Amino acid sequence: MGLFDLFKEKEHAPERIAEIAVFSLGSEADLYRLSQYLSVAYGAPSWERFAGRRSLLFSLDEGSIAGEIPYKLTVHIFEDGGGFVKLDLDLSAHDFDVDEGILWRRRELSSALARFLETALSTRDPEGLKHAQGADESLARLGITPERIAGELDFGFTPGSTLIKVGSLPKGGDKIASNPDTVFADGVYYMESANDATLREIERWLYREGASAWHRLSLRRWLERMDDVRSSLQRSHIKDFARFLRRVNRFITRERRFKALRLPVPYLAVNSEFSMLAEDFDPTSRRLSELFSVRQEDAVETALSELRRLSRKQERLFVAWVVLVAVAGIFLGVLQLFFPQASWLWMIGAGALIVFPLGAYYLWAYLRPKSDSKRDARVAEFKRRQAMLTDTLSRLEGDEGVPDEFRDELLTRFRRELARLQRLIGEEEIT
Repeated sequence: MGLFDLFKEKEHAPERIAEIAVFSLGSEADLYRLSQYLSVAYGAPSWERFAGRRSLLFSLDEGSIAGEIPYKLTVHIFEDGGGFVKLDLDLSAHDFDVDEGILWRRRELSSALARFLETALSTRDPEGLKHAQGADESLARLGITPERIAGELDFGFTPGSTLIKVGSLPKGGDKIASNPDTVFADGVYYMESANDATLREIERWLYREGASAWHRLSLRRWLERMDDVRSSLQRSHIKDFARFLRRVNRFITRERRFKALRLPVPYLAVNSEFSMLAEDFDPTSRRLSELFSVRQEDAVETALSELRRLSRKQERLFVAWVVLVAVAGIFLGVLQLFFPQASWLWMIGAGALIVFPLGAYYLWAYLRPKSDSKRDARVAEFKRRQAMLTDTLSRLEGDEGVPDEFRDELLTRFRRELARLQRLIGEEEIT
């Protein structure tokens, strides 16, 4: 694709164009562990506070398009598992403009995004990873807690992107900010001049919109997959669904508190992705919860049936023991009639007959192995996470590349998690 297939020469062209695309890596990201891994490919990241969020800033690529227009491709990654890529185009030396985003249309840019996703997920086949065995464990080692929809990994870029043009204003559109004048028209943001504070608020808004679009897409995918998995729904699916609902609920709660100094959020929120997510979330989550509760009722009924079966089995064993004692008593009584001189022997035998089965049962209960495969698996998982976190903590304590502010926050968070894991291990080992 040639340069002029995308760019058009105009009299009032922007001096700079920024294009934003939002992505999701999972439900949560350990920024320090992920930074250590990604720094091998992209160099040491910058740690930044983005709208109250801790974030990593990596430079993915830079160069010039068709040897004429300098560009820089960067990525922000947040602890909630999401982020956005930003393409900066320097058009100050040209009279070019572009009407549509070019992230997906230029081969060097789309390939850079594909490399980033493959590197972040440590795979050459992201689609194949969705169904791969052991994917959760491999991603966790990188610092990513995967998001699953009915057992399938959920990650990738949201469809489309948004343009921000600096240095030109359209004739139409809605003015949404002053100093500098900022206009919104046909899905594009126009700024009269560069202003970092306004630009960051727009980026913050676009991330909110992109993340909302991703959550809405995931809600629809949950609904679509329900018919496929309802008959074979597993407990892990219910946990995935509950975790997803909690995460989206936290996202909505946090984003409702979003206040901007320059952008008219109430105006922008009308028919926005976030408002549609908030409207869809309650009825959709209720519908999904109902579907899951039906499956849970089936599981509870199955458990009750098994409990009743075991109870009947225990009742039969008790009746058999009573019958055995009664028959033995009658037998010993008849023997005593014929051999009265051996009464003490028969009394000892009768007592042993009564006491021995109970004593044998309690002795077996005391000496039997206390091993529980499910509990052992939980303890092993807690200890694995504990060892991984301890290693991360020791490396973070001596890492001068992380600013003190962020390092102190992360150390506090890791120590709290270590204490929680130790408590969980202790509770499992006591029971």
